[in-house]
Amino acid sequence: MAATAPGTATIREAVRPGDLGAVAALHGVLYTREYGMDATMEAYVAAGMAELVLACAREGGAAPGRLWVAELDGRVVGATGLTRAEERLGWGRLRWVILDPAARGRGLGRRLLETALDEARTRSYQGVLLWTVTGLDAAHHLYAKAGFKLTVSRAARKFGLDTVEQRMDLRF
Repeated sequence: MAATAPGTATIREAVRPGDLGAVAALHGVLYTREYGMDATMEAYVAAGMAELVLACAREGGAAPGRLWVAELDGRVVGATGLTRAEERLGWGRLRWVILDPAARGRGLGRRLLETALDEARTRSYQGVLLWTVTGLDAAHHLYAKAGFKLTVSRAARKFGLDTVEQRMDLRF
């Protein structure tokens, strides 16, 4: 494997031992620090990724979805995933979008999003949906710029916060 220059960010499929833990930990640490969320955020992410890995093993391939990580200087600094949207046949679901503040401003968030959307198009999905909560302004800006539209908004108690849960859709 060729070494990358210091400061070079790469995106790869999350298939190495420790990738799931790194992504879950990144969610736990960043969402607690930046938004005051509790440990249920990290548990929610870990459970969803575990479901994906187990579904891929059960089905013998990547049909249930894929997870990618962004690395900077050999450290996982971001992630995104794409799974089948159980609530909408023929659609994909964007999952686990996160980027460490140390990696922001490099276009890496956009590259992660494009990786997942390219996969969705390759799978001939009709579109992609995602679930989020209010207050994640940088992520919402990224989603809006990609063409996602708000389709559902409802009050919720999630991750230790009284918030508004939102669904955004991008039809291809």
